[in-house]
Amino acid sequence: MTMVDIYVLPGDSLLVARPKGILDARTAEEIVKFIEIKEAAIETGFNRFCDLTYLATIHLSPAHVLQLAARRGAFNPNDIHVKSAFFATDILGLKIANLYKRLLNSPRIEVRVWSNLPAAAGWLGVERKLLEF
Repeated sequence: MTMVDIYVLPGDSLLVARPKGILDARTAEEIVKFIEIKEAAIETGFNRFCDLTYLATIHLSPAHVLQLAARRGAFNPNDIHVKSAFFATDILGLKIANLYKRLLNSPRIEVRVWSNLPAAAGWLGVERKLLEF
């Protein structure tokens, strides 16, 4: 079973997503859909933080990652530059996040992959405690 804690911290212009269990194509698409809805609704833009450390495993093929990256690159409700930080501590999470980073072709979304939480918080310009669960 997969659960996703996902919420927006408007005062910090930050969306936080924490998938738990198994990350598959359906769950990844649900996260992307939520982000797209919020992007269309929030005119000021927001950065994103996706914590992959609560996953038991990832069931995403390279083709699924390519589809997600293409979808995100094509969806541009505005031209606000945003940062998207992926946090992972295991090799599979790091590899999948880095694959997404390489495949995303978006002039407005800058992706970085982190295994160090304080560094991710610094890059996003938020306090570390906002990224902790």
